[in-house]
Amino acid sequence: MIDFWLIFRILVFPGFTFVLLLTLFCDWMERKIEARIQNRVGPMVAGPFGILQPLADFIKLLTKEDIQPRDAKKFIFKFAPLVAFSVMVFAMCFLPVDGASVLSVSGFNGDLIVILAFVTIANFLLFLSGWASSNPYGAIGSARVLTQFLGYDIPLFLVGLTPAFIAGSLSIAAIASAQTIPYIVLAPWAFVLFIISMQAELEKDPFDIPHAESEVVGGLETEYTGGKLAFLHLTRDVQIVFGAALVVELFLGGSSGPVFFGLPAFWYSLWFVLKLLAVVVITEYITCVFARLRLDQVLSANWKILLPSAVLSLILTVAMVTWVYPLVV
Repeated sequence: MIDFWLIFRILVFPGFTFVLLLTLFCDWMERKIEARIQNRVGPMVAGPFGILQPLADFIKLLTKEDIQPRDAKKFIFKFAPLVAFSVMVFAMCFLPVDGASVLSVSGFNGDLIVILAFVTIANFLLFLSGWASSNPYGAIGSARVLTQFLGYDIPLFLVGLTPAFIAGSLSIAAIASAQTIPYIVLAPWAFVLFIISMQAELEKDPFDIPHAESEVVGGLETEYTGGKLAFLHLTRDVQIVFGAALVVELFLGGSSGPVFFGLPAFWYSLWFVLKLLAVVVITEYITCVFARLRLDQVLSANWKILLPSAVLSLILTVAMVTWVYPLVV
């Protein structure tokens, strides 16, 4: 028998359509924040206050001529951006938006490790996109992607274990529901380290060396046009939303919040979106305030600063869970 409710949750809410619209809205909000900081007005033509500009840009790219380099690895060049986008949307399906994830009510123990692995898979597909273009700038940009995400995966995983240790579970739903006191209060150092690691993992400023226009033109995107370029941009935007959503689940209590006048699913969804937008604002301010780092600075920051800090954070968390938190929680 066909489960129409499951199909609705996958295709509409909180699945594909919701993720796509939320991604476009966050893209618009990021543009507005950058514009205000740089004393500009930002998008203002397409839709009220320019809110439809990201959608207009996506549709415009879909209508552009789709050019494929003669020496490109055609299959990978064509399908890697689309598969990367699909992986990130699938990862979003594991996050409980309205109190339950798309695929199940309570997820499963270990889904935190699975969705962190999805980030790695998506980044590897982006690397393949640049490598398959057979362009020197694309090859350099994709090599930078590979170098960066392989390094920052380690502290990201280590810091991501902090909420898991406090909650005693590797289930995202269990971690979110266990936060009677948000873990940003119990482990603020882990929250800061996770934001920095996620910023680097998602290649946002000041860690955007794979896309540095002044150095490698556009990096792995150099040879992409039309629909494939649209999905590359959309993949990066979904990654940003996914990163913010993961911070919400691990440190801000997920979708939990006060429920008024019934309709718990509505209020859970509202609190989740508001928390997510707050995290997007924080990451966008980091993007605007800090200048791009050099490649050697990105690598040094990872191996000399962030990785030791992540190890110390994990040690401190274990000590706090053992001796301190039982007295205050």
